[in-house]
Amino acid sequence: MSKGDTLDRTIAFLQKREGIDKTLKIVRYTSRLVVAVSPPGSDTRKRFDALQSSVGTSRKAYRLGKFLQDVNSLRRMRLGGNSLALLELLAYAGEGTYYFLDQFLWLMKAGFLPKHQERAVAKASAWAEVLGYVGSIALSSHKLQQLSAQEAQLARKVQALMKDEQDGQCIDGSLLRQLQLLRSARLLRLALICQDLADSMTAVNDITGEARAGAWQR
Repeated sequence: MSKGDTLDRTIAFLQKREGIDKTLKIVRYTSRLVVAVSPPGSDTRKRFDALQSSVGTSRKAYRLGKFLQDVNSLRRMRLGGNSLALLELLAYAGEGTYYFLDQFLWLMKAGFLPKHQERAVAKASAWAEVLGYVGSIALSSHKLQQLSAQEAQLARKVQALMKDEQDGQCIDGSLLRQLQLLRSARLLRLALICQDLADSMTAVNDITGEARAGAWQR
């Protein structure tokens, strides 16, 4: 078995946890929202704050080895002088570094590693996450523009055919299906951009919140 095959099989095995991680992500973000709107010092706020903290640690455990996906993506990249290649490098390297450092944070929180470097590692991890989202959002925005242009071009073609009564009765159904697929892909890409924006704002908040906490302690 080649080295590439071993890595591909490992990634396929680790991807089976994605559903659980997404569910925990929803639980954590919902808990954070409840904490944000609950009165300070209330029992509800304390309970949900403890829940989101516990779920955050659990997600770190479920993401063990997830950085290998980004390593594999980097390994398969064809670097060139264009801006898209640089954005891909930024996205994969940032996300991979984030997941890699996240493993050490989990080991620190679990008590396996000493915690004296936890704040520094957490800050580096958050910055890597933000940089990864910058690259991912830029790439998705470029893809969204491509999908929108393809959809507009195909829509004009369909409309031109429909204006002709004779051709309008025999429009190729594959064109309509292709148009629907492009619309679905565009909406999905837009949803991914919104998700990345929300996640990136959370990461920025973690950085600024850590900075405020450090300034307060000093």
